[in-house]
Amino acid sequence: MLKTGKATGSQVKRHNRQLLLRAVYNGIAGNRAALAQETGLTKPAVSDLVAELIDDGLLVEEGFGESTDSGGKRPRLLKFVPTARQVIGVSITGDLILGVLTNLDGKVIAEHSCPLIAGDEDQFFPTLNAVINGLMAQLSAPLLCIGIGIAAVVDEDEGLIRYAPHFGWNDVPLAHLLSNYRVPVYISDSTELAAMAQYAFGSVENAASLATVLVGDSVGVGLVIGDLTYHTGSDIGHLIFFSAGNRHQTQGPLEDFLCWYDVRRRAYELSRDYSSDLLLNSGLTYLHIRQALVDSDAAALALQEELTTYLAQIFAWIIALHRPDHISLAGSIADLGEPFLNHIVNKTRQFVLPELVQATTFSVDSTPNLVAIGAAAKSIQSEIGLI
Repeated sequence: MLKTGKATGSQVKRHNRQLLLRAVYNGIAGNRAALAQETGLTKPAVSDLVAELIDDGLLVEEGFGESTDSGGKRPRLLKFVPTARQVIGVSITGDLILGVLTNLDGKVIAEHSCPLIAGDEDQFFPTLNAVINGLMAQLSAPLLCIGIGIAAVVDEDEGLIRYAPHFGWNDVPLAHLLSNYRVPVYISDSTELAAMAQYAFGSVENAASLATVLVGDSVGVGLVIGDLTYHTGSDIGHLIFFSAGNRHQTQGPLEDFLCWYDVRRRAYELSRDYSSDLLLNSGLTYLHIRQALVDSDAAALALQEELTTYLAQIFAWIIALHRPDHISLAGSIADLGEPFLNHIVNKTRQFVLPELVQATTFSVDSTPNLVAIGAAAKSIQSEIGLI
């Protein structure tokens, strides 16, 4: 059942403040009269709210605009102040907690990370606090809020992690556990945040809808549709796929085929099968695999064939269901680069109408702090309505 109810006075005021901030931030209106015309609020209401925003440091008066044709006083111009507050965005994966400190326009001021030791649950919260505290020590403006991204089933309204398979968590009240920082804490799925970061601050342009396929120690899809009016994300690693290539395992969860731990294990298996030693590096990374592909290593080529088969099916599902303008491949697998993406796109045409693939643009994004930036973007949007 939908929850309904009348907005309180404080909720209306918060909404109106966000309307004014967003109009100035986006360059839609730059003075009080224009804000009243754009938002439909009365001029006295706009003046009162603008005065509050100036007192809060979020807006400043800067210069004068042109007077109207009928003459009169020239209006004072208003400018948004992105440095008035700062935000912390955090990405949590199975082996790393990475945080960024940003201004309100998404500019990254500082970054801090700490490794996680697999299976050492007692160190999780001390490590998370160490990352946040390391960034707070570098604050040069008041902290507005904290955003957290994790591959999990999340109840955003409650700040609750319903289920996080990599940590074995059920119903962990993460936002409440971070209440000692005395600012709002927003928890979201990492794939949604990756898509938000790309849409709000990334290089993707002229796309009204965006899908991000995030592959690292988890597999997820994030969607942004209609200028951030709708955004969501979900871990899809639990979906059952038939295996590609000659494997003993004929089917299993998608994460068994695409997560980095399993990709690395598969690389070793194929190296033995093809009597190749290029992928036997004990510190194997996707960059090693990329170089092996450049060298036409048989094991690397076989691995690429398997990985692109799984990813092409994901791309095809996204295109068939959502028809996005753009699909981006992100996460650690993006280190395989444009040639790898081209193989995925070519194979996608085998699973969905080629004309639909042709109407979609594609990119790779290897930004290591993408989810953390998205966590900052989501919390800025939630708190003051920007982005």
